[in-house]
Amino acid sequence: MVHAFEWLGDGQRWLWLGVLFLAVCGLAVALKIQGRPLEQAGASILEYEFAWDREGAARVLGRWNTPALQETARRQLLLDFPFLLAYPVLLALACAMLSGVRGNAMAGVGIFLSWALLAALPLDAAENLALLRMLPGHPDGTLARLATLAAGAKFTLVYAGLGYLVLEGLGVLGRKLFGGS
Repeated sequence: MVHAFEWLGDGQRWLWLGVLFLAVCGLAVALKIQGRPLEQAGASILEYEFAWDREGAARVLGRWNTPALQETARRQLLLDFPFLLAYPVLLALACAMLSGVRGNAMAGVGIFLSWALLAALPLDAAENLALLRMLPGHPDGTLARLATLAAGAKFTLVYAGLGYLVLEGLGVLGRKLFGGS
């Protein structure tokens, strides 16, 4: 089994890992700062992502009841597009790299996640498009469910990847420090 980044050399993987890490950190900070007015109005983008139905979307959109807040939400979702290009690739690459470390007892999981995490890209894009479509104050049950299902699948993949990186990363480190295989 080969991971999703087999075609890159080791040096290139480390370079891309660093570049993507910096991009994800910078974009995450920008998204957090840019989204503060939405949170101060009583509903974050995360709540909008998980609105689930027309009523939930209407409740969030009702909190963003000014043109300025709706524009902030629109900009927040547009800024998320560069972010969604970076974070799944970063996590997938990190899982791929960890899968190749000697002493990794769960290399197959890392290889699988290196491919699976790339699905977060289209899931996040579909979610953003559904949310943007409702933004002018037009809540729609179908779009709200689509956004919630896409967000749920995306976060499942992300947390699986993060869990693998933390748990297996600590396992590899522990085996190296305390003499296991």
